[in-house]
Amino acid sequence: MTNDLDLKYEPEFSLHLQPSGCFLLESRSMYYFRLSGVASELALILSKTRSIDKTAKIWGNIHNEEITSQHLIDQFNEHPFTSTWKEGILKNLRISGSTKSYLPISCTLQLTNGCNLSCAFCYASSGKRYTNELDTDQWLSVLQKLAINGVSDVTLTGGEARLAKGFKRILATASSLFTNVHLFSNGINWREDEIDLVTQLNNVVVQVSVDGTPDIHDRLRGRQGAYHETIHNVKKLTNSKIPTLIAMTINPSNYKSVEHVVEDAVLAGVSAFRAGLTLPVGRAKDSDFGLSDNQYNCVNTQLKKCIDKWGDRIILTDWNNEGNNGCTDFCTPGYLSWYIRADGTVTPCQIEGAELGNILEDSIHNIGAPDRLLYVRENSKSCHCISKVSLPCDKDLPFQ
Repeated sequence: MTNDLDLKYEPEFSLHLQPSGCFLLESRSMYYFRLSGVASELALILSKTRSIDKTAKIWGNIHNEEITSQHLIDQFNEHPFTSTWKEGILKNLRISGSTKSYLPISCTLQLTNGCNLSCAFCYASSGKRYTNELDTDQWLSVLQKLAINGVSDVTLTGGEARLAKGFKRILATASSLFTNVHLFSNGINWREDEIDLVTQLNNVVVQVSVDGTPDIHDRLRGRQGAYHETIHNVKKLTNSKIPTLIAMTINPSNYKSVEHVVEDAVLAGVSAFRAGLTLPVGRAKDSDFGLSDNQYNCVNTQLKKCIDKWGDRIILTDWNNEGNNGCTDFCTPGYLSWYIRADGTVTPCQIEGAELGNILEDSIHNIGAPDRLLYVRENSKSCHCISKVSLPCDKDLPFQ
């Protein structure tokens, strides 16, 4: 006999509003689809009635036009995504976002700038804590504010996030409030109680940084024996059935060792491996960590070899398929995702210094105000993704 609940995981859909329109979000996968105002309105009605026939009658009533169930089905069938609506997937549809401000669906929280390593390429120049870092209660308040306003996905990082005061309370609260929680770690000094907590929470994915062969990793991270301790702790995480992935930051010092890290990741039982370029910010700002074309191609060749060899055991993506020159996921910074520093400052992403506001001092709607985003977009120096965000020219909202 077990005391565990018989949990059946079903899609979690929400309509997330923006000043220019809205989109349908599936919170578990974080896939989203921009919808027209008509499609959004139909989705809302259908999620309540759970009936094509009733939805057609309501639509005809409020718009003073005759519409049959078959006509509605034909409209749905015009798109492969909306065609599935007639199968009843839109139940429990919730509303989030705002028609006045761009509110995020995903946030990264730098719980502390304190770190037990001193990596040569750290984007945050982590090591010492900020003098005005948020305390535990303030972080809990921030988590509640984000959840209330539609955030579904949070990443906890640092420094080393586990060094934040009240870390376990913060992690447990995040797990309770959000669908997805990602914890970034350097893999050093994991305690058994921390591993046990992550295991019990059941919705936390751990990303651990590994940056080359043992000697390269230890040199880049400034600590002898760091590689072996990190891999040892990765194995403890995976043995506890915690979803774990390894991330490697590629630079001229380690670009030849991708295959080595992938193989160790496979042997450690991790579920995915991701490789990203070292960015010229933080401690790497004045260093030459960029890759030449030959080095870049060498990395991609190794990734393809690893896919052929280990693709049935670990999730791998070569850079050509990503289509983003080795950068990590493009997630519309500022408009759909925020980075909140340990002192409460909000920026579009972890590498951009231009500020949207402060999570403690400003309302969440003021932080996401269109004029603030426009200002940051025009003045961003490090984040190139924000300039690529394409927004609809005209408003297209439901019930308007």
